[in-house]
Amino acid sequence: MQTFIPSKEELSEVVSQAVEKAVNERLPEIIYKATRKKYYTIQEVCDLLDVSRRHLQYLRSTNQIGYILNGRKVYFRAEDLEKFFEVNYIPSDDRKGNNGE
Repeated sequence: MQTFIPSKEELSEVVSQAVEKAVNERLPEIIYKATRKKYYTIQEVCDLLDVSRRHLQYLRSTNQIGYILNGRKVYFRAEDLEKFFEVNYIPSDDRKGNNGE
């Protein structure tokens, strides 16, 4: 059995490529999470979801979307909104043609 011992330059190149790949894969997600708001108001969620305040109240009362109640103020966590989108995601059917036939 042969053993390969890389030179310092070869090892440095392999490590550089691995770090670059890891950064390129994870950096957009890290930046997004670091720069997004953590909590949203009722009006901001209505704008994001493009729904009325009444429909947002319906989503809250049917436990379809989580919220925080602080006195009379209502806030929504970004994670809860993302979960709501994931639960309600409907993937496209790639078996159909581009025109839906």
